[in-house]
Amino acid sequence: MIEYRRPEMKELKGIAKMSAITFGDYPIFHEFRNEFSDMDSFIDLMSEVQHVYLKAYYKNADFFVGEENGQIKSFAVLIRPNSSKVSVFDYFLSGAFKLLRKASLRKLLKLLNILEEGHGPISEIKEQSWVLESLAVDKSCRGQQLGTKMLNDCIIPYISKQSSGTKETFVTFTNTERNKKFYLKNGFTEFDYTPIERKGTTIGNWSFRMMIDPPAIN
Repeated sequence: MIEYRRPEMKELKGIAKMSAITFGDYPIFHEFRNEFSDMDSFIDLMSEVQHVYLKAYYKNADFFVGEENGQIKSFAVLIRPNSSKVSVFDYFLSGAFKLLRKASLRKLLKLLNILEEGHGPISEIKEQSWVLESLAVDKSCRGQQLGTKMLNDCIIPYISKQSSGTKETFVTFTNTERNKKFYLKNGFTEFDYTPIERKGTTIGNWSFRMMIDPPAIN
């Protein structure tokens, strides 16, 4: 049985590696991945990038892991409405300067630009919404409906409990057709499709929204 909890800071490095492997083959990273001579080098850097990102958000965001028999099989990062923005200073406090030992500033800025483009369509409503910033399942556990369980058994009930009595807006985005189908299947509505153009290649960029009811009053 999957149990959900907030991970400890010391677990973020392992979660970052899981995230890098899970998202490493996403189309939005193809251009950046081509900067590396081999996949292992790319995953190593992405693991470090994810680790910095997770540490920077750890204090101000809600983190969840799905665990079974002592193994973390899924995780999610949820950003609250009107939460404090993570600053450049926060990233440096979380070790961003160390990334320059593994990649040039040009490469890192390219990655940042790619990620900013993906967030574009939800940027206008994210301040008043819950944002599913990240949801990942260990690649070795795919096909077990762990992403669906994380949403329906953990994240959505959590948002509902935080409600002050009104509906809560919940948004997210993806760059893959597979995940598009996943979010639609799990009750989200697509509200924007703004493809990203990168060197003659078109990358899908879908944004989704869900309205979550407050808890029922018995």
